[in-house]
Amino acid sequence: MNAFQYLRKNGIKHTVEVIYVYKIDIIIREILGVVLKNRPLQDIIVIESHNDFDSNGGAFYNYLIKNGYNKKYKIVWAIKHPEAVPQELPNNVDWYAEYKPGVKKNYYKWIAKWFTSDQDCSKKLRKEQISIYMMHGSVALKDCTGLINLPEDLNYCLTASEWWKPIDAKQLLWNGSDKRLKICGFPSHDVFYTKQEGDLKKVTAQKYSKTILWMPTFRQNIGHRNDSNKQQALGVPLIDSLEEYQELNAFLNQTDTLLIIKIHPKQDLESLKIYDMSNICVLTGIDVKKKNIDNYRLMKDVDALISDYSSAAYDFLHADKPIAYDLSDLDSYTRGIVVADPHELMAGHEIKNRKDLYMFVADIAAGKDPYGENRKKLFTKVFKYHDGNSSKRVVELLGL
Repeated sequence: MNAFQYLRKNGIKHTVEVIYVYKIDIIIREILGVVLKNRPLQDIIVIESHNDFDSNGGAFYNYLIKNGYNKKYKIVWAIKHPEAVPQELPNNVDWYAEYKPGVKKNYYKWIAKWFTSDQDCSKKLRKEQISIYMMHGSVALKDCTGLINLPEDLNYCLTASEWWKPIDAKQLLWNGSDKRLKICGFPSHDVFYTKQEGDLKKVTAQKYSKTILWMPTFRQNIGHRNDSNKQQALGVPLIDSLEEYQELNAFLNQTDTLLIIKIHPKQDLESLKIYDMSNICVLTGIDVKKKNIDNYRLMKDVDALISDYSSAAYDFLHADKPIAYDLSDLDSYTRGIVVADPHELMAGHEIKNRKDLYMFVADIAAGKDPYGENRKKLFTKVFKYHDGNSSKRVVELLGL
């Protein structure tokens, strides 16, 4: 979103307030810097994630707590939604509000030694600090070239494999041989290799023969970014009317299948016209926060996934279950894709219309998995590690 779009969306008063808060934050940072910039760095790890306590940052944090790293290191969360912070946190864990000016926030930014981020990666205040960008996702069809702005002083950035490294480098506008790109795996994938209970029980207590998770990436986001020229009457692809939506629910009911439609947290909810039905559950970012649902723990429990250009389709390779790719708006998808032929990065059903969607549901209901071998080949190609030890490797990379 450019300055004009922000002003149009939020108004002059709000925009002036944001500028004022930003300047206050800089003043606080500079004052504290006079006192703190020459003090020794402390054994403090600051973690930022896409939507607080989630994604790679959340998984890495869980690993640190589970293995007792908070006994030696102070762990601090950079929080975007303060209302989401649990009332009780583990020992030696603190937090600050990332989007508000504050003494505590800038204190930690001056004295913490390590910084991890998934989404908003800030420039370090001191050269000797260590920062790592762990990615919001992992591998994806969508082309994000120029959208991820990382500071030049970043120490490390995770990537999936030697095969994928040049693609990440291109999207980051880096040299393909940049030594900051590190292959460790992604902490969020570790959960697929544990016996940890999944999160389906947080969605529904009812039992279904099969459960399919649909995770469409956003087309129109809350910041006025539009990644597709194709109009979506109900705010999701493939379904053009409430009548079609009800027909889909009836078909799901016939096969005793639950379809969970997980809306991307950046999707503009004003465009969303769908709702819960007997065999369809709609989860928005707000619902996920309220119910403390983790995308990856939810993936563990479902029988199949529908995705599109998103990293979800590749995260799900770790589950080794059927995947379908919604390409119904490929010709209208303005973001573009990272390879010339999307089929090079696909190992599953291709959905271009409602008929294809119904066929995929029918296959899952019947227990069919015709793309199993293709899926394993793609998995080996794009990910180096398939072992559940990604967080451990990141710990070793950071020297903890």
